[in-house]
Amino acid sequence: MKIPSPDNRPSRLVAATLAAVPVLLSCVPGCNTLSTIDRRTQESLAASAASVGEAATLPTYDPSKYVEGDAFPPRGNDQPETRNPPIEDLSVSKRDMAAETTEEIIDRFNRMVGVPEGATELTFEASFTYAQKNAAEYLDAEEAYIITALRLLIEEHRWGPNFFNETGATLNANADNSGRYQTAVTALNTLGVTQRLPYGGDVSARFIVAATEELDSAIDQSEQNADILLTANIPLLRGAGNVAQETLIQARRELIYSARDFQSFRRDFYFDLASDYLQLIFQRRQIANSEAQVQRSREVEERTFALFEAGRTEQFQADLARQNTLFAMDRLARLRETHRLAVDRYKLRIGMPTETPIEISAHAFDLPPIDAQLDSAVALAMEYRLDLQTEADRVEDARRRVDVAKNDLQGDLNVALLANMPTDADRVRSGLQFRPGLSDYTAAITYGLPLDRTTEEAVYRETQIRLEQRKRDLRTLTDQVAIEARAAVRGIEKAQFTLLISERNVETSNRRLESIQAAEDRATPRDRTEAVNNAQQAADNLESAKRDLQIAILGYLLSTGQMRINAAGELTTPPGMEQGTRPPAP
Repeated sequence: MKIPSPDNRPSRLVAATLAAVPVLLSCVPGCNTLSTIDRRTQESLAASAASVGEAATLPTYDPSKYVEGDAFPPRGNDQPETRNPPIEDLSVSKRDMAAETTEEIIDRFNRMVGVPEGATELTFEASFTYAQKNAAEYLDAEEAYIITALRLLIEEHRWGPNFFNETGATLNANADNSGRYQTAVTALNTLGVTQRLPYGGDVSARFIVAATEELDSAIDQSEQNADILLTANIPLLRGAGNVAQETLIQARRELIYSARDFQSFRRDFYFDLASDYLQLIFQRRQIANSEAQVQRSREVEERTFALFEAGRTEQFQADLARQNTLFAMDRLARLRETHRLAVDRYKLRIGMPTETPIEISAHAFDLPPIDAQLDSAVALAMEYRLDLQTEADRVEDARRRVDVAKNDLQGDLNVALLANMPTDADRVRSGLQFRPGLSDYTAAITYGLPLDRTTEEAVYRETQIRLEQRKRDLRTLTDQVAIEARAAVRGIEKAQFTLLISERNVETSNRRLESIQAAEDRATPRDRTEAVNNAQQAADNLESAKRDLQIAILGYLLSTGQMRINAAGELTTPPGMEQGTRPPAP
């Protein structure tokens, strides 16, 4: 083995320098950090939200909550433990019903379904604000919007200048005729940048440095050289023109679609939660009405039994009154259980722990009735519905895909350009002494006949079919939007009609009760029982009509594209729809 002489040190230093190039290039612009990605994502979200309108609300983007995945689990974790004991290891406590009084059972049940101690009143506004930060479906909608923005960043990065660096080392050992091996190490480093062209093709620039050092040779044959290589590939037929930017165009449009979808989701989510909350209020008032029915039924029962004991009525009349009281008590218990279950489900939907003690506020919406017309409602929906706008834009996307597929049917006519500037070839270690006079230039043009375009022709036909499907989807959605708008107008009218009938029915029921109380001797126990039940049913129908009217008004705003939810989660209504005084709590 030859002992390296001091003359070999420079070339070895070059090889060591080439090996260190990747470390030196770690700060090259273009190697984006996560903080840069997060900043650009926020900018993309803000720009797309602004394009939707001033009512658009940005999703909450908190990168700190996204953590790295855990290390790959050890071998023992590929068989997770299952907890499923045999039946003999389980136990259930048996309750002695005979040892408890009816009052004890009722009291225990009421404690289970009643408002928990220390419960906090939850208003609808507070619940929607909470849902925006904790509801699973709301967070999923936000993250779907964010993922679309990230996909756009990926696509835009592909169209920007992309830097790269490749470093490699090769060890060669060649035997001569005497059986002696001559060994040499070659280090090669390529630093370059590529750029896609807006109308097809790409250009690139490379800086190539190569260094070779003989490790065992009688003659020092170590050398080093460098080259600057410029290349360009430009299509003139297939892949040329605006079709080259189709992926970038579609990615940008998809972000706008996601901004619209997110706003549509917020409105739908608000409407669904509002409907659920109004139903909870209705259940509260049902319970209040049922409590009044139980009290009235007990009064009828006591009066009837007093008449029976005085010999003024029959036994079956007294039993009928008692039975009606029992039915009312059972109905009240079922209503309380239904309300408690509905509250827990509401908490689950907004992302609140089900063990959190809350009490639903008795106040929510008091939207005034709208003087809506069928034709104007349809016209508003056609202009403002975001989903309809997106569907119309997707028809344009389908048309572009047809053009792209048609472009793929052409032949391949490409131009290739190359320029190479080497270092001084007369110097063994040329360093960076480039010789422009020794540069090489190459230009080539190639043409590929479109002899086999079966796949492309099938794709072209498929895009044409999908375009027709998109057109039909747009027509179908247009008709559906019109139907929804008309149904919303009729829903308001029907809710107002039902409310008017319910109010008159309550008045009639109250007069009937007053008449019976004023003429007790002429009213039978059955008359009193029916009057109490009818009064309770009329009161429930009135509360149901009030709920349905508010839901119908919200549905009209939603179906016509006029619902606006600000960043704080509050409903902002068009001028002339200011909410009135809220009704008193039951």
